[in-house]
Amino acid sequence: MTPAEELRYLILALQREGNRELAELLKPMGLTPAQAEVLQVLEQYEQLTLSELGERLVCEAGSPSRLVNHMVKSGYIRKTPDPLDGRAVNLSLSEKGLRLMPDLNALENAYNQAVGELMTTLPVPLETMLELLRGLVADTPAGNAVILRKERPE
Repeated sequence: MTPAEELRYLILALQREGNRELAELLKPMGLTPAQAEVLQVLEQYEQLTLSELGERLVCEAGSPSRLVNHMVKSGYIRKTPDPLDGRAVNLSLSEKGLRLMPDLNALENAYNQAVGELMTTLPVPLETMLELLRGLVADTPAGNAVILRKERPE
């Protein structure tokens, strides 16, 4: 195995393990990691079109329409017609979704804190790791989604 191939597989393994751990934590809430990400993005931006949401998701490549439709049917998301564009719909959290957010955010914060603590045991500083990973995903849809999420909505 070449070093580049090992790096690729180690990143994939890290992603899968993190997703598996997060899925276990979210299971009592009845959410998947992808659904949790959608809820958090909608909380951050309050209202987005399907296209705008898709640009900000790392979990979904392409259009998140199936994921969103399931979440609308489950009552977590509200879909309303866009008054400026008859072809578009606006997405926002429903009352059910809003009620879930304090618990979801607490879970996410605790998980991120645990990951941060794990990072302190590594021989490479976290900022160095972040810089490396940002470079690896630069100018990709998922990398761009992370950049958009780091920016604060206007």
